[in-house]
Amino acid sequence: MATQPVRLVHASDLRLDRPLYGLTDAPPELRALLRDAPLEAAERVFETTLAEEADALVLAGDVLDARRASPRVVSFLLNQFARLEKRGTRVFWSGGELDPPDAWPRTERLPDNVTVFPIGRVESHELKRGNSVIAVVQGVSKPADREVDASGFRRDAHGRFTVGVAYGTSDAPGKEGDRVDYMALGGRSRRATVDHEPGVAHYAGSPQGRCPADQGPSGCTVVQVDESGKAKTRFVAADVVRWNDETVEFTAGVTGDQLKARLRERLDKLRGRAQGVHQLVAWRLEGVGPIVAQLRADGLCGELLADLQKHAGREKPLCWTYAVTCRSRYEPPHEQLDQETILGDLLRQVDVMRSNEAFVLDLSEMLPKPLPDPSLASMGQTQTATQRVDLFNDAAKLGVALMTEEA
Repeated sequence: MATQPVRLVHASDLRLDRPLYGLTDAPPELRALLRDAPLEAAERVFETTLAEEADALVLAGDVLDARRASPRVVSFLLNQFARLEKRGTRVFWSGGELDPPDAWPRTERLPDNVTVFPIGRVESHELKRGNSVIAVVQGVSKPADREVDASGFRRDAHGRFTVGVAYGTSDAPGKEGDRVDYMALGGRSRRATVDHEPGVAHYAGSPQGRCPADQGPSGCTVVQVDESGKAKTRFVAADVVRWNDETVEFTAGVTGDQLKARLRERLDKLRGRAQGVHQLVAWRLEGVGPIVAQLRADGLCGELLADLQKHAGREKPLCWTYAVTCRSRYEPPHEQLDQETILGDLLRQVDVMRSNEAFVLDLSEMLPKPLPDPSLASMGQTQTATQRVDLFNDAAKLGVALMTEEA
């Protein structure tokens, strides 16, 4: 059955009241940016909706926590809704963990173009262009104590293109798109298409990455439906600040000054291709050679971090380095490993413990007693294999530094 073309913008997890986090230290010029980035990214989503002349904006949960959001944030959202209302653009909002419908303040009336779906019950609405129905939009808000029940979603009996909106669903992986033509999902910070046939199920992700785990571009999704009822998605970047992990490899003969020059060069190139998006960068150094022992947080890594932060200056867009790390294993030379010295004993013992997976590494007994907070006990325990490897590597590097480097 032929359908009219439909264009939607799908967004989720705007989290307007939640600033970026994950930096232990940030300069003054960066703090306001971290605070306001979610609002600026959300504004780009609304601008995309207008620029694309979309028939509707679909919001799949976690837009804001109205119970803790400031009046400034609530006012911002209402102003954005009003912009779409002037253009005659509908908004369909499915509540998630943060934004159940009953949390919205009763004193703040939502514009008539905004439809908020109820909790626990799939509700259906017609999307019109003029007097013609071009699609059916079904949605439900997430209950507080359980996942969304997807059983109420179903394709329109008259063959009209059907959109579902939910904060995740109860359907099995790979089955999320079976009930409707396009399932707009929320509840994940990173975008992903999880079903393709017979319908498309897609997580739009957050328009703005919140923490170092949210690597790469973030934004919203433009959904274009053609006359055959086929939906195609297109990513549109909306982020104001972008988290980046950059890897720099080095060989045995590299010096600290050469690493410093190479990192500066890479940082300048990153700024050159940033296209106006501020960058938060973590550098991972990987290589071999004696310099590995110097690449510690309290050693050369710390010096490189300070140099890159100074080198970045205040040029726009900002390219702020927040971490320089090296997880490469220190491989001691034979003469160091074989010598009958305290250093030789240390390196041999580290190698034995590192290779013995049955060895239980629990440093909690070395913590002061009593602890001011019981939760601090976890600091003396390695939770993962990665943490175990890192701890042994750091111990070897620190031992070499204390017994070979000049004070």
